[in-house]
Amino acid sequence: MRKGLLALYAQIIICSAASAQSAIIKEVLINGNKNISKDAIIAVMRMQQGRPYIDSDRARDRDAILELGFFKDADIIPRQINDTDWQVMVEVRENPMIKEIRVAGGTVFKLDEILKLVKQPANEVFNLRNIVPTANAIRDLYQKRGYFAEAEIAPLDSAPETLNIQIIERTVNEIKLTNLNRTRPSVIRRIMKTKPGTAFNELTWANDRRRLESTLWFKSIDASSEATQDLGKFNLLMDFREDKTAQIGFGAALDPTSKLAGSIRYSDSNFRGAGQTLSFNLQQDTAGTGVSSFIDFVDPYFKNSDTSLSVRAYSRILNYFAGSGIGSSQSGGGNNTTDKRFDERRTGGGVSISRTAKDIYSFGYGVNYEAINTINLRNTSPDDYIQQDGSLLTFNLSGVRDRRDVPLSPSEGDFVKLSIEPALANITKVGGSVGGNQSVLGKNNFVRTNLEYKAFFSRRPTDPKKFADPRKVLAVRAKLGFIKGTSPFFEQIFVGGSDSLRGYADQRFWGNRSFVSTVEYRVPIQKSFSIIGFTDYGGAWGGYGTIKDFTQSSSMKFHLGYGLGAAFVTPLGPIRIDLGFDDKGKNRTHFSIGGSF
Repeated sequence: MRKGLLALYAQIIICSAASAQSAIIKEVLINGNKNISKDAIIAVMRMQQGRPYIDSDRARDRDAILELGFFKDADIIPRQINDTDWQVMVEVRENPMIKEIRVAGGTVFKLDEILKLVKQPANEVFNLRNIVPTANAIRDLYQKRGYFAEAEIAPLDSAPETLNIQIIERTVNEIKLTNLNRTRPSVIRRIMKTKPGTAFNELTWANDRRRLESTLWFKSIDASSEATQDLGKFNLLMDFREDKTAQIGFGAALDPTSKLAGSIRYSDSNFRGAGQTLSFNLQQDTAGTGVSSFIDFVDPYFKNSDTSLSVRAYSRILNYFAGSGIGSSQSGGGNNTTDKRFDERRTGGGVSISRTAKDIYSFGYGVNYEAINTINLRNTSPDDYIQQDGSLLTFNLSGVRDRRDVPLSPSEGDFVKLSIEPALANITKVGGSVGGNQSVLGKNNFVRTNLEYKAFFSRRPTDPKKFADPRKVLAVRAKLGFIKGTSPFFEQIFVGGSDSLRGYADQRFWGNRSFVSTVEYRVPIQKSFSIIGFTDYGGAWGGYGTIKDFTQSSSMKFHLGYGLGAAFVTPLGPIRIDLGFDDKGKNRTHFSIGGSF
């Protein structure tokens, strides 16, 4: 009995296996495809004509068809024709043919820049597999420029042949400023490049922080974000701790020619909380040349516009060929003592206006008038001084392109300035070393032109949160100047000293042509302290001849200066000290207020 049952089971198994082996797919039908060929669909299927019918292949083949990306849905319906033959029906819902690609919601990049990233070709069936690569490429483009954005990609319901790319940018909805007790909110908003209603940029925001911190108006600035109900939009919250900006100072200082001077100074870098600068300065050097006085006023947002107004009045003493520098060894002339000093008083003032256009461009014009009078001649020999007394009226026209990230402390970007200064000199008295030059007497016109270029290079941090941190910066500058017409001696272009050719005496070289280039490598040690290596190369030529023992050249001749410096940020502003060496290895220390370029 048991043997009979075993034989029956074996027979059933054999029959089942034979039946399975005889179930063959006789026909595969594809329905619903319009542009994608039948062969392309069947190529990814296991269920093909002539192959055994295996029901478990249905789910696998459906997934394979959908992975092609051309179909919204797919269904596989088998039908048994007879005992051994099967028919497989494949129903697909094909995506539309894309005739147009539309981009909406993007404000940062041009349409062509976005379309280059779209993986879906026009005049082809929409492929779902192109969505993720396109969205990732758009997101990466934004991130490389410091922005944040997501892209939603799908054909329009109302127009299926149009592929719509909806870009959702992270956008500033509102900027909320708190604890501004003195500073006007409008001033903060003008300083900041980040604006409500615009796409948020990490680099722009970091530069905004640096601009605000460089004003020295605040002890601290805390920032945070606040979510809104609108997709992609947030509120930027800024909380300020204001610092004192008005200062009164008494004490000793070094004047531009390195002589010790007593000074009384009042300044306010945020006058009336409007971002205006107002300063008064009285200065008397120890040599007894007289008192210099200055009044300066700057309104960077004159009448709440993009116009900057500067007004200055002064009566100042200028010392010539008297400054030797701190702890310097004399080089190339200038072995002059206080007993042979001569000075010049200039009394006058001026006004200038500058207007910004398209954010990076500005155009300015101004006028300055001063009366010139040589003084302190009692200790000089007949040929040991320069006298060209009279008056000078100067007009200034300038154009600037400023692409620096932060003008007061740039890490990247460049700056170009062209200035043209037509002037009218009325010299009534000449004497000393230039007494024989009578051509300058009377009224003479001349035009001084200067072209300056500055560029800054640094490695931008990969972490946007560190964009505002101090960086190592390579800074370069080139200045070209020339004068056409008859100019007084002291209206020539002078080269030498802290702002041009370090390692040499102030005003060491002069002429009606000049060129100076500078390369600096700035290394921050702390946020307010840096060390700098520098090289200067240039000169001036083609003007008045040799005076005293300052030998000059009538043709182009350049000189090399190099050395090390230190820069400090103080409540009174940036301070710079440089130890420079000339091309003979002699050294000179230069002190300047206001920092480098």
